[in-house]
Amino acid sequence: MPPSALSEIPPFNGGNQLMSVVLVDDDESLVEMSSAFLQRELDNIETTTLTDPTNVLNELQGGEYDCIVSDFDMPRLDGLALLNALREAGIDIPFVLFTGKGSEEIASQAITAGVDEYLQKGGPEEYPVLANKIENLVEKHWAETQVQRGFLAIESAEEGIGIIDDDGVYQYMNEAYAAVYDRDRGELIGEHWDMLYPPEETDRFHDEILPELETEGVWRGISTGITKQGEPVPERLVLTQMDSGGHVCIVQELDQNDELEAELALKNRALDAAGLGIVITDALEDDNPIVYLNEGFEELTGYDEEKVLGRNCRFLQGDETDPQTVTNLRESIDAGASISTDIRNYDADGELFWNHLEIFPITDETGTVTNFVGFQRDITDRQG
Repeated sequence: MPPSALSEIPPFNGGNQLMSVVLVDDDESLVEMSSAFLQRELDNIETTTLTDPTNVLNELQGGEYDCIVSDFDMPRLDGLALLNALREAGIDIPFVLFTGKGSEEIASQAITAGVDEYLQKGGPEEYPVLANKIENLVEKHWAETQVQRGFLAIESAEEGIGIIDDDGVYQYMNEAYAAVYDRDRGELIGEHWDMLYPPEETDRFHDEILPELETEGVWRGISTGITKQGEPVPERLVLTQMDSGGHVCIVQELDQNDELEAELALKNRALDAAGLGIVITDALEDDNPIVYLNEGFEELTGYDEEKVLGRNCRFLQGDETDPQTVTNLRESIDAGASISTDIRNYDADGELFWNHLEIFPITDETGTVTNFVGFQRDITDRQG
């Protein structure tokens, strides 16, 4: 199976992004030394040094920072009081307590207060440890921030987004997804997807859509769900297979124009099932070229869309095609009239077959013929 479209999305990676770290210590020589050692240990760090802890809150509110490293024993505001002030202000970047005054009591207080890391100052050998802790905390913070932003984007998206597990059960959906079916998502999470579709559409999913999703990794198309009240909901649906099993669904209710497209798609499926080939030509263009064909036409003739669009239907004719039948067809088309006839045509392999052909004109509001639609069926067995 081709790789899932989701697998093309790169994982979060800070790459060469700079880590912006605030260092707080009332001893100016120590805080400058910490800055120098950290910049020696980490290539992607930029530091801001502060010696007055009461200025930290204003500094953090005015800039974008990824981590704070603070001493504990400082005048007017110790490290844990600083942490508490930051959290009350809604600043939740990683906080490292890097203190020269260490004890089990301070360590216990730090853990209780919610510091992300606790490290006691020592000699230069402590800075590689501190650098490693900062790097790990910042990368984790970046990843969590990315996930949170992505989740908020999904939650607020206009498109309905849902996740279905390998058993067909909804594990997640945003409110927009549930709203398509006039439901609350609490009613749907934990339920099987088939509760949102009528029986005939459920059969189509099992027979057509899900097998294609399994083979191709993605399916896009038109489907029809049902509301809580049982009303039909024409929808545009994108399904993407997940490597871990199950799939992601993106659903959007169709507008009026899209509903016409959905109706045409439904009729095409019905005609395909009936074994009819369909072409539509543009009567306003030179030589009346084919502008649409269905799968039934491809199966009937062996020609794919690429080799048919833009050509006149006469390419199916050959030496054993009856000239009088061809003349009758041309005269009816020139007159903008409908015609039903049997004609010998050639398929893509050069094999003859009897084609029962019905052609109907399509007119605009002024009565001008703008298109012709042709319905075709293989009746070779009847002519045997």
